[in-house]
Amino acid sequence: MPNRFAIRSYVRQDEAAVGRITQDAFGPEHATRSVWQLRYAHPIDELGLIVEDLDISAENSDAITGRIVGSLQFWPIKISTYPALLLGPLAVKYYLRGLGVGRLLVKQALSQISQRNWDFCLVSGEPDYYPKFGFKPVPDKVDWPGPIERQRVQFINLRSLDLEKLPDHTLPVLSDID
Repeated sequence: MPNRFAIRSYVRQDEAAVGRITQDAFGPEHATRSVWQLRYAHPIDELGLIVEDLDISAENSDAITGRIVGSLQFWPIKISTYPALLLGPLAVKYYLRGLGVGRLLVKQALSQISQRNWDFCLVSGEPDYYPKFGFKPVPDKVDWPGPIERQRVQFINLRSLDLEKLPDHTLPVLSDID
């Protein structure tokens, strides 16, 4: 990623800018998708990441987003009784897509969460994007809450547990506050 970008931790003051970038990336009806049924709690602020464009001066910046051009958040969820994270939304300004901003965010985020006490990380995303980071399709026994194109739901093991080898017959995906 060019030196014009800097990655930093999310702070609560970024909420409006992140909301705007997310809406721009996924459309005004993004919150009606089934993945949002898992986002009842607040995202985990200390795991959120922001990318700023250092070349954007204050007078040339969008009043809503400023220099923020990308974001990634995590939400607490459970797979049955196992603590897990839901990655996303991963949002990058449209004119920067394909330049490695999203890849930088995902790599940095996965490095961070691997040091925590979560068993798994799920994502609802492009089937051909996330496997390069180690994600794979969820097993059939994972019960997603609502309609979704099944190939979009992917996971990565974060600790010694292997989601594919858990003995449970059905593993419901739940919001952390269910």
